[in-house]
Amino acid sequence: MANRSAFPTTHATWLETLLVERDPRADGRMSDTHGVHARSSVAASAADRAQAARRHVMERYAVPLEVFVKGSSLARLGEPKEMVNGFFAARLSDEKYLRAWPASGMRFRRWLMNGMLFYGQGLARDAARAAARGVTVAADELDGRASSADADAAANFERAWALAVVREATARVEAELLDEGRAVEFEIFRRHAILGQPYAAFAQEVDRTPQQCAGATRLVAQRVRAALADVLREEGVPESEIDDEIARVRGVL
Repeated sequence: MANRSAFPTTHATWLETLLVERDPRADGRMSDTHGVHARSSVAASAADRAQAARRHVMERYAVPLEVFVKGSSLARLGEPKEMVNGFFAARLSDEKYLRAWPASGMRFRRWLMNGMLFYGQGLARDAARAAARGVTVAADELDGRASSADADAAANFERAWALAVVREATARVEAELLDEGRAVEFEIFRRHAILGQPYAAFAQEVDRTPQQCAGATRLVAQRVRAALADVLREEGVPESEIDDEIARVRGVL
């Protein structure tokens, strides 16, 4: 069976786990020679984890951030996709940037959205310094105080993010069921829960009764919910708030 999560699901978030640094000198039994090799190995491992963190952030958040930029005052600064790519290039190239998140006490998605706003501020200020007569968008228009348009953009970001995490959870369950030789159960779920087809329309095709199809859909839905809970834990959601956050995800979709 495939792992239920591609990232750790302990109290530590996926990001904290990926970026944690270990000092091989902490092991007092380590000889100097072994210590040199161990430090080299740890450095390589830390670089790999940092790269995995950056890749994960870009894969999950590129589209939600583009949606946010498109609907906010940031859109006046440039094309959304280019803005987001510039943000990732500028911020994720600094290994300290992602490490700063846990201390913020914020949901990771909200922290990243604020980072996008601050990046836009910087672009506006740079443009203002470069143009003697000022710029179309003043930096103080992007100071993070949400206008009604930016509030709508934030809501659109939440919906895009919710869709991304639900797709991730569903993809994990699909992979698990394929590994278990139970692809037909996911197909039933896909056709009924995702495509909206009634059981009677395809039950014979999958060699199940409508009642059996309903049971398969319930089973897969339960596993998708569990996988979604894992994804939310990876994003730093406390265990006590998982149910509320799942309800929030359902509410914005």
